Amino acid sequence: MKKLIITSTRTHAGKTTIGTGIAMNSNMDCGYFKPLGDRPVYSKKALLDRDTEVFKEWLGLDVDPNDCSIGFEHEKIRSSCQLEGASQTLIDKFEKVSAGKELMIIESGRNFTFGSSLCMDADSLGNTLGGDIILVTEGDARLIIDKVIAAAKVFRSTDSKLAGVIVNKVSEEDEYMLDEDIIPALDEENVNYLGHVPLHPELEKARTALVVEKLHAKLVAGANGLDKRIQKVMVGALSADAALRMPAFQNEGKMLITGGDRVDLILVSLSEDTAGIILTNNVLPHPRILSKADQLNVPIMSVPMDTYTTAKMVEHIVAELMPDDLEKKELIKNLVKDGVILDKIL
Repeated sequence: MKKLIITSTRTHAGKTTIGTGIAMNSNMDCGYFKPLGDRPVYSKKALLDRDTEVFKEWLGLDVDPNDCSIGFEHEKIRSSCQLEGASQTLIDKFEKVSAGKELMIIESGRNFTFGSSLCMDADSLGNTLGGDIILVTEGDARLIIDKVIAAAKVFRSTDSKLAGVIVNKVSEEDEYMLDEDIIPALDEENVNYLGHVPLHPELEKARTALVVEKLHAKLVAGANGLDKRIQKVMVGALSADAALRMPAFQNEGKMLITGGDRVDLILVSLSEDTAGIILTNNVLPHPRILSKADQLNVPIMSVPMDTYTTAKMVEHIVAELMPDDLEKKELIKNLVKDGVILDKIL
């Protein structure tokens, strides 16, 4: 059985993107395991990891998502069993989900150090379960080099096998840094370069449903429009007339943050291509406006926070893969096929 441990130098580097891309481009019967979950969602009254749901749906896995992870919080895992017990649970669950598989994608938590106190960081997973470690990285060239070298030193100190590095989210303007900076630095450290995946705008767009989930917002209208992708977030501080004169207000896929008493602004937003409207301070407009939003499939959600706090929270929401993101599924498969040196990995 081929085992690949997918980890990263930082949170949101794209482990799941790379892992699904590799799996979809292999000809092997593939399984998935993520011991320490970090994307908890409630599904059928159970707490599951969203990435597990993505792999299950995209690869057609016949597996109980509960078997793909041990838990989410360090304290709960530590209190439920001693460290030795957690390690045995790790092995038992892995053996269950990997039975009969030719390829196992094992995904670490947020980054290569996450879970160290539970012996579930990437290095510990390599020592306990075996397999090749794939390090996913992204960002500024200097930051990439420093973090990759630091991670490589950790893996070498315990004889874990670092198969190589994949650079994710590379913009066209920054492609020069691969040949000029990153690849030469990796060569000096004897770290394999396994390709890169370009930055693609479609993968960076969050859906309105994700905003509802992350804000714990109350959806009051437009439930049929939750699949809309957000292109731009705007704070509604202007009058309706002033907003209409702004070119940005004409953009498709805008999300508006405003108070429920801003009836004029809400109404003109409903007449444009709006991905969603967030109403702050738990103030709702007239039911007729909500009814119109339902007719136009424009999601309206209500939150208790003020406009500034809400805007800051939305700013920190990062687009995540969802099980029904079929467009992203095909896009990721092709991007990884074209950019990653799969023969070296598989």
